[in-house]
Amino acid sequence: MVTSVVVVGVGGQGVVTLARWLGRAAAAAGHDVRIAEVHGLSQRGGSVDVHVRFGERVRSPTVPEGGADYVIALEALEALRAFRYLREGSSLVVNKRVIQVPGKYVEPDLVFKSLVGKGFVVRIVPAYDIAVKLGDPLYENAVMFGYAAALLGLAGAVDWLDERNLKAFREGVSLAQRSS
Repeated sequence: MVTSVVVVGVGGQGVVTLARWLGRAAAAAGHDVRIAEVHGLSQRGGSVDVHVRFGERVRSPTVPEGGADYVIALEALEALRAFRYLREGSSLVVNKRVIQVPGKYVEPDLVFKSLVGKGFVVRIVPAYDIAVKLGDPLYENAVMFGYAAALLGLAGAVDWLDERNLKAFREGVSLAQRSS
C-alpha cells in the first residue's frame, strides 16, 4: 500500500522543508519514499506543491488528481486550490491561516466554510498561533509536520530535528492526539 500526501502553501512557509521532513520520517519508519515538487516556485509568495508518496514500493513520485490520501496545507487559500487532489474519504489538514493578497481581501471565515462539506475530513490546525506562542512564526511548518506525522503514524524517530523545531513538532503531535 502506498500513502499519497500533497503538501501545499506559499513560498517562504517551509513547504518544501515540511515535505522533506515527512519523507525522512517515512524512510526512518522503513518505507520506500518518493518526493516531487511539481508546481510553483519556492520564491516568497508563490504557490508551492510538493508530493510525498511512501509505502512498501513506490513507483511514481507524483500524486494524480483525486489520488491524495492527505493534503497538508500551510495556508488556507492554497487548501482551496488543492481540492483537485482530494477524493471522498481523504483528509485535508489545513493551517488556520489566510495570507491576504495585496489589494484583494478575503474573509477568513468564508474560506474555512468553503473547506467543509465536500466529502473529505477537514482538520483545522492553529499552527501559526502555536508557533507564535513558541516564539517564532517560522515554526508553523514544524507544528504542521507534527500534526501530520501523528496522523500518518510517522511521529517516531525525528531526533534529527533541531531543539526548537522538535518542540514545535511535539506541540503538533500533541494537538493531533487530543483531536483524534
